[in-house]
Amino acid sequence: MMCHSIVLVQLGIQERERHAEEISRLEHQLAEASGHLKQSLVVNTDLSNKMAQEAVERELAQREAAEAGHRLAAVKAELARVEAKNTELNKMVEERDEKLSSSVTELATLQAIKDKTEAELDRNFEETEELLKQSFLRAVRQAHVLYGGLPTSGAFDLDHEMYQDRLMPSAKASALAAQEAAPVEGETGKGHEDNQD
Repeated sequence: MMCHSIVLVQLGIQERERHAEEISRLEHQLAEASGHLKQSLVVNTDLSNKMAQEAVERELAQREAAEAGHRLAAVKAELARVEAKNTELNKMVEERDEKLSSSVTELATLQAIKDKTEAELDRNFEETEELLKQSFLRAVRQAHVLYGGLPTSGAFDLDHEMYQDRLMPSAKASALAAQEAAPVEGETGKGHEDNQD
């Protein structure tokens, strides 16, 4: 579309130059006609024929000048149309560039979200893997104590933990382990709780 507009503009410029040359040629012809008229005034022979001929030449020159003026007006109108079309095309290009810039920004945002989501998925996978590993190790510890090796039934309680070769709820096992790690004063309480179990 842009090339078409450029071609039209170039054609308009060439037409304008052609009209300028034609007007110059017409002016030259008009100058020659004036020279003939002066010569005919000086030379009285054939005065009426020369005057008639010059009148005809002037009329033709005026017609050509009028036609050239009409053509020039048409070229100007076409040039104005081409300029309007060019303005419209420039506006379309600007809008396209704005959309492209918006798409690039949106793509960058989506890529950042994707990267964040992938990082979060990786983190969740690692946490899940660690949780499964700890659960498995808990089951293995229970199996070792309960069955003296691999169990035949496979019934493990994931909410229980082994503490001092005894199976008990995980929370209680954690509390006892914490008491055991506490100062000596906590030893009496620990022994009392063990007896209750």
